[in-house]
Amino acid sequence: MNNYVIYKPNSSKTGSALSFDFNKLKKSVFLEFAKQKEEKAFDWQNKQIFKLSAQDCSKICVLIRDRKEELNLFHDPNKSINETTVKNAVLKITKTNFGYSFKINQQEKDNTINSIAISVTEDEAYILVLIFNKAIESIYLD
Repeated sequence: MNNYVIYKPNSSKTGSALSFDFNKLKKSVFLEFAKQKEEKAFDWQNKQIFKLSAQDCSKICVLIRDRKEELNLFHDPNKSINETTVKNAVLKITKTNFGYSFKINQQEKDNTINSIAISVTEDEAYILVLIFNKAIESIYLD
């Protein structure tokens, strides 16, 4: 499955991008958020990553399909084996008048908080449901 990327640049260079990458070996979808750094360039080297389990993917699908107003997912990356500077991360998805707002807040070990937000339209959200459904099928049916 190819990455699906949503780009939202703007003229003031405060836009953002969001990539969805399904990793079959890790049985997860990785969300990668990047801030805009130039007119048509994003800072992928300093991206913020949020790992979604099949359960997380299904929660997002329910939010989009049932039009729930909000979803908060909390992750503690320190539970993994890898060394990380991130203390914890929260992914907040909120229904808006024009689609959805995806926002990641990562708290570093020094207690600084880094945030990136991006708007996702209804048609982009429909593609996400298809991606998440395919990922869940691949995890449990392959």
